[in-house]
Amino acid sequence: MSGIRMRAVTFDVWATLLDLRAFYGLAAAELSSITGLPREYCSDWMSRSHAMVKEALRRGEVDEGDVIGSSTRLAIGLTDPPFTHNELYSAFARAVNAVSGDELLLEGVREVLDALRERGLKLATVGNVIFWPGYLNRILLDRAGLSVYFSAQVYADEVRCLKPNPRIFRIALESLGEDPSGSAHVGDSPGEDFAGSLAAGMASILIRPDGDSITVDRRLRFAIVREIRDVIRVIDEL
Repeated sequence: MSGIRMRAVTFDVWATLLDLRAFYGLAAAELSSITGLPREYCSDWMSRSHAMVKEALRRGEVDEGDVIGSSTRLAIGLTDPPFTHNELYSAFARAVNAVSGDELLLEGVREVLDALRERGLKLATVGNVIFWPGYLNRILLDRAGLSVYFSAQVYADEVRCLKPNPRIFRIALESLGEDPSGSAHVGDSPGEDFAGSLAAGMASILIRPDGDSITVDRRLRFAIVREIRDVIRVIDEL
């Protein structure tokens, strides 16, 4: 045991709580409907552009003061697609409207959130955005029945700060009235989630579905797990 009582846990949203591939699939279908382009083209464009923007973020080329505009201009500038910014934004808005319930909810998420809430832990989200604003994440989490678990939701476009900048994690913790020493972050990105939360002074739990074991380092206060259900197993060891 680390000797530190955990009081708060923050979560990444996409690929941690909600299924990113499924949402991009919905958005690709809507973009195809709007533009008349083949759905396969739209799906491939979104996948490639997402990867491009993530790489640009790692290089510090995304403007934290204009995350969505900067990301969209970068992706469209690099790929020169036959559609406009407005058509792309409309596709994501329609995709949100197409979600009626918890179809984007990843397996095990509700079970983990229930368990942590029963222990009295405060919960929040800390999320980057690329092509759609944080308030759409709020809508999707609400439709999935998850918004009731979170006392705070913090998104990059709203606070003008991107993970892995430690400041975005601290903003979330301030919203909860907690400090990093008694808090942990859960996410799937080694750079944005894992490195960022550790730099903020938090414990960190990295979800790696391709891993073959669970790793816990009590001294450095991190764990690498295979699925979100493992969070319940390791949280008290950090």
